[in-house]
Amino acid sequence: MVFAAPAITRLIEDRTGWSSKKFVRTARRYRTVAIRVGQHTVTAADPLPDDLRDALKLIHGPEGAH
Repeated sequence: MVFAAPAITRLIEDRTGWSSKKFVRTARRYRTVAIRVGQHTVTAADPLPDDLRDALKLIHGPEGAH
């Protein structure tokens, strides 16, 4: 775990061009909430802003590259 954090930080910075601080601050605000209504569960989430959505696509890389 000690070696994973710097590696993940570098990957995020290299792929997005964002600092890790900017990425964490931007992504931290977005969460998904599950609300139980009777016997149904409804998932609520704010849509991601375009810049964060684009950054996440860059982090994941091209389709099938995993």
